[in-house]
Amino acid sequence: ACPDSAISPVDPAPCLRGVLQRSGSGKDADILLRAEVRGAIETPCSRCLEPARVTLAAPLTMTFVPRSPGDPEEAEDPDVVYYSGDEIDLGPEVRDEILLGVPLSPLCREDCQGLCSVCGGNRNLTPCDCEARKSASVFKQSAFAKLKV
Repeated sequence: ACPDSAISPVDPAPCLRGVLQRSGSGKDADILLRAEVRGAIETPCSRCLEPARVTLAAPLTMTFVPRSPGDPEEAEDPDVVYYSGDEIDLGPEVRDEILLGVPLSPLCREDCQGLCSVCGGNRNLTPCDCEARKSASVFKQSAFAKLKV
C-alpha cells in the first residue's frame, strides 16, 4: 500500500518483473533496469467513492548511476537515479510508476451514477429524485414560471 495515497494492492498484487544490465565494473558501474509493474490495485471511485479495481501494466526503464562527490541531489534526467553503496532501493521508483499508472478518474464500473449532489447518497445503491425536485422548485420560483404564453 502507498501510505500517502488511497491506493491498496489486491489480487494479483503489483509485482515487478524485468532485467538488470550492468555496464562497467566495480563500484562505478551504471545499472539499467528494464521492467514492467503488473497487477491490480484498489482506489476510490472518482464518482461514488466506493472501491474501484484498476489493473496495472506500467513499463519502467531506469538507469542507476553511482553517486559521485559533488553530484546534485537529483539527476537532471528523470530516468536516471543516483545510488551509493552496494544496494539499490527500487521502492520509490516502483511507487512512482504505480501512481502514474492509475487513471485520473478511476471508476468502480463504467455506468457508475456517482453521488447525489443534493442529499449525498450513492445513486448506485438507491436511486433518488433530489435533482428533479430541486430543478422543479427552482423553475417554479424563477421569472419564467410567471410568464403566460
